[in-house]
Amino acid sequence: MSDNRKKELLMKVVDELATGDEKREFAELMKADSALEEEYRSFKEIKEVTDTIMFKDLPDSYWEGYWQGIYNRLERGIGWIFFSIGAIILLAFGAYHFLIDFFMSETIALLVKIGVAVGGLGLIILLVSIIREVLYARKHERYKEVKY
Repeated sequence: MSDNRKKELLMKVVDELATGDEKREFAELMKADSALEEEYRSFKEIKEVTDTIMFKDLPDSYWEGYWQGIYNRLERGIGWIFFSIGAIILLAFGAYHFLIDFFMSETIALLVKIGVAVGGLGLIILLVSIIREVLYARKHERYKEVKY
């Protein structure tokens, strides 16, 4: 008989999932193989121990602190989202009016308008580059190639 079949029967008998025929087959195998019988006894002991293990109940104060921490993190996250949305709306509104007034003005020279547009474009490119770099650095561990 193959070792896989012996192990399958062993696990079924230990877990009390074996049929009557499988139990008889396993009993005959144990009579012929003392190592299998020893393995059965050790697995049976392990099963008895694991069946009696109970998780310790945590005190209510622990759960209160846990939920308070969750709520604090949610509140802060939602607060930052709303703050960011508000700041974007206000900055977009201000930038729109500034650009309309600035670029539609006939008193400002064309060279100054081009300079402001190119400088603004450069600022936007730098900000996007910095944000991209910060997000990339957050996702990748700096010291993963360092051996210790």
